[in-house]
Formats: sequence, structure tokens, C-alpha cells
Amino acid sequence: MGTIVSSIFANGIQGIADTAKGIIEEFHMSPEQKAEQLAKLAAAQQAAIDSARDYEVKLNDIAGQNIRADAASQDKFTERARPTFMYIIEGILLWNYCGMSFLRVILHRGDIGPVTLPGDLLTLFGVCVTGYVFTRTADKTLALPGTSTVSVMGGVIKGTNSPTP
Repeated sequence: MGTIVSSIFANGIQGIADTAKGIIEEFHMSPEQKAEQLAKLAAAQQAAIDSARDYEVKLNDIAGQNIRADAASQDKFTERARPTFMYIIEGILLWNYCGMSFLRVILHRGDIGPVTLPGDLLTLFGVCVTGYVFTRTADKTLALPGTSTVSVMGGVIKGTNSPTP
């Protein structure tokens, strides 16, 4: 029983069909009945494969519709909003280390110091800046004429082959 179940899970639709075929062949029936049952099994297997293929086509169509809807969006804020979080953190850091120092000098008070920010916030800021810089660099590299590829640790992530002007 364990090998039947593991065969089904390991091989998907093909595993189910092979298991059912083996069971049908063990039945004591006439060769015509066996051939009829095997034909029904083959038809059911092909129907399952076609259904899975249709499901993948539908999923790809939905994904394509989502991409086209995002591309057709005329909302400039969401189009340019990627660095907003970084601008906010840069403003905080600018105020914290430049604005507060300026106030300390102007007011002649040594007890005014920068506000302590959580380390996790600064780590998140560093990760965001790194990701943003890498993404913008990859976009600019792939927009160059000719063959361009971007790879990380030896694996090609994306490539393009555009005509040279």
C-alpha cells in the first residue's frame, strides 16, 4: 500500500494512471473488457492533463491581465513611490544629525543630541536602499543597446538583446 501511495504522490497524474493500469491488469476479466477499461483510463488521463494545461493557461492569462492593468495605470504617485520610504528615513537622518547639530550650535546647548533610532529601522533602511540601488542599476543596464545581462553570484537573473542604434 505504501508503494502505491508514494508512486501516486511522486509521479502525479502519470503515477495515478500507472497505478490504476496495474490494478486493472490484475482483474480477472476478458481481454476486451481490459482493453475497454484501459482506453477509459487513457481518456481520463488525457482529460486530466488537458484540464491542468487549461488551468495553467488561465493563470497565465490572469497574470498577463494584471500586468497590462498595472502598465496602463496613469497614477504617477504609485509609479514613482518606490523611494518614498527612503526619502522619509533620509529626512529623519538629516534632521537628526544635521538639524540637531545646527540647533546645538545656535542655542549653545550641549545637552541637545540626536534622537536615538531603533537599530532595526536603520537595518530596514539599509536593505531598502541596497535593493533599490540594485534594481535601478539592473534596469539601467538592461536598457543599454546590445546584449545585456545581470547576474548575481554567477546565475543570470535577466538578460536582453536589443538592437544597436
